[in-house]
Amino acid sequence: MTTFVPESSDPGLTGQGDDGAVPTPLDVAESFEHAHEGAAAGGPPGPAPARSAPVGAHDRPVRGDTAGAPVQDEVADRVVATVLAVPGVVRLHAGVLGEVATYLPGRAVTGVRLRPAETEVHLVVSVARPIPEVARDVHEAVRALVPGPVRVFVEDVESPPSSPPAPERAPS
Repeated sequence: MTTFVPESSDPGLTGQGDDGAVPTPLDVAESFEHAHEGAAAGGPPGPAPARSAPVGAHDRPVRGDTAGAPVQDEVADRVVATVLAVPGVVRLHAGVLGEVATYLPGRAVTGVRLRPAETEVHLVVSVARPIPEVARDVHEAVRALVPGPVRVFVEDVESPPSSPPAPERAPS
C-alpha cells in the first residue's frame, strides 16, 4: 500500500532538523509577515517565532532514508495508471480551466489532485458502462493507493464513436 509520511513527532520521519529542507512559499510568506509585524505597528521588526517544523512539512513525502516512503510523483503516476485501467474510464479530465492537477517538478499530472488530507480524481467516462459503477471502481482502486478520503468527479460522459462515414466513390 502506498502512503505519505504521516504527521509525527519523530524528527526522522518528518524531516525536522534537516538542513536541506526547502521552505514552501507559505513558509516564506509567513516568515516575512512575522518579520515585519513590528514595523507595521511603528516599531522595529521582530524575529519570526520559532516553529518545530515548517508549515506543510508533515504534508510532503520525504525522499531518502524514510524506509521506502513513496514520493508524490510515484504516487501520482500510480494513481493515473490505476484509474486509466478501470473499465469505462476514457481519460482523466483537467477541469474547466485546467486547474485540476498535481504539480511536480518539471511537470503536472492533470486530472489527479493529491493533497495531504484527500485525493481528487476527475475523469471522463464512457456510456458503455453505468457511471456509478465506474465511479465506485475508480474510488476503490485509488483508495488502495493513497491515505485519506478519495473524491471521484465525473466531468464528462463520452459516447462511443459512431460508425465511420462510408468512403466516397469516385465518379465513373
